[in-house]
Amino acid sequence: MQGAERIKIHGDWFPVKARLEVLSGLSGHGDFAEIEQWLAQSDLAPETPINLIHGDPEALEALRDHLRQNTRFEVDVAGYQSILRL
Repeated sequence: MQGAERIKIHGDWFPVKARLEVLSGLSGHGDFAEIEQWLAQSDLAPETPINLIHGDPEALEALRDHLRQNTRFEVDVAGYQSILRL
């Protein structure tokens, strides 16, 4: 956002090729109701795997249970150091 032409990642320099935009008013962390609403309005197929990967274990389990009960998706909590293929 500061106009840098190159960035350093893990000790190596790379040219910035991305177009960056600021979306004001959005949080990087949605609460359970916002995530539920986003999933309900999405065009994702019901069989799309949803894996929760960030948060305290108890909060992730609670969110998983909530989303399973209130959306059409099968939601899981990713295991520690699990590999998710995208």
